[in-house]
Amino acid sequence: YEHWHDGVFTGAVSEEVAGWAAARSVTCLGPAGSAYLLDARLLHGSGPNLSTGPRTLFIVQYHAEDAYPLAPNHLPSIHDGEVVRGSDTNRVRCTDWEVDLPLKPTMASFFAQQADPVPDTG
Repeated sequence: YEHWHDGVFTGAVSEEVAGWAAARSVTCLGPAGSAYLLDARLLHGSGPNLSTGPRTLFIVQYHAEDAYPLAPNHLPSIHDGEVVRGSDTNRVRCTDWEVDLPLKPTMASFFAQQADPVPDTG
């Protein structure tokens, strides 16, 4: 799903796609401290934070050892590239397809970028 609108990476899908998805969405609720796992290609989102506390977010990314990242992690970790299962093959898996890369975030929060998308002029 496209995350660019009028030349700006917003990190959000169009209203048309959001409406289509909302009609088919499944609500996932859990108690405080719950976690859920999903494929990054799954269209996902969340409602507004109705609590008085902050909404915290912990993102862990796993990928196959031979699936090389297309862009550097904007929140790098000493664990980037660590093989957690199997062994290093020194190979990269490739397929014939194209993708628009996102802009490197200029804000600490992806939620802030979605709320106030500003084109990166640097």
